Amino acid sequence: MGEPDFLRHIVTKVLTPTTLDVKRLDEARKLLAKAEAKYNFSSYGGEPERLADYLLSPDFINLVFIIGVNLSKKLLHIVNESYNNQKIKDAVNKILEELDGYSGEETNQLMMYK
Repeated sequence: MGEPDFLRHIVTKVLTPTTLDVKRLDEARKLLAKAEAKYNFSSYGGEPERLADYLLSPDFINLVFIIGVNLSKKLLHIVNESYNNQKIKDAVNKILEELDGYSGEETNQLMMYK
């Protein structure tokens, strides 16, 4: 097996009961199970390269809403370090740029109200 499995080797290290409350963790796991079935990005009999398709999809944005921007960034950084596939790395970098832009807007709005 060349590439790590996204859910079993990466997600399980980032999304834990210590990083996320039980209700949101359960919801995130449900979303991820559906995504694995839909995008077939498992390293076990699937196509790990399809993880890029998932990361660039509205399904991943739904996960970001559940787990938050900071935890999403942590997850994406680990994906970037763990995979050699350029398509996945490009998708990660694109999403990180978008999340950084979102965080910047959020920070500016907060500063305006202080």
